[in-house]
Amino acid sequence: MKDKLETSIITVTLNPAIDSTLYFEDFQVGQVNRVRREIADPGGKGVNVAKV
Repeated sequence: MKDKLETSIITVTLNPAIDSTLYFEDFQVGQVNRVRREIADPGGKGVNVAKV
């Protein structure tokens, strides 16, 4: 049996970002809207490439 060759790719992300997603119960334009939940994920072009 042949051994499988595993390949790794290393990315250097010099300018990472934080993607913030906000969830609202009921968003209304022109009114005070309270955030129900916030999720912060790593983002930026380099991080997005590394995820793939």
